Amino acid sequence: MGNQNHKKAIRSLQRRIIEHEDKIKKELEKDYPDQGLIKYWQTEIRAFEKGVQQALKRFRRL
Repeated sequence: MGNQNHKKAIRSLQRRIIEHEDKIKKELEKDYPDQGLIKYWQTEIRAFEKGVQQALKRFRRL
């Protein structure tokens, strides 16, 4: 994977993190937020953050 692909992957993951944070924010604004859904999105955010760290690590090796 080249530099451009690593940058693209990092941007994509960061975009997904922002999307999920927005979803959580909107869900919390509801009268009865779905805690299970929020927990699921938080788990995905952690996975995306881990993916960003791994991509950054690989990017620095090049």
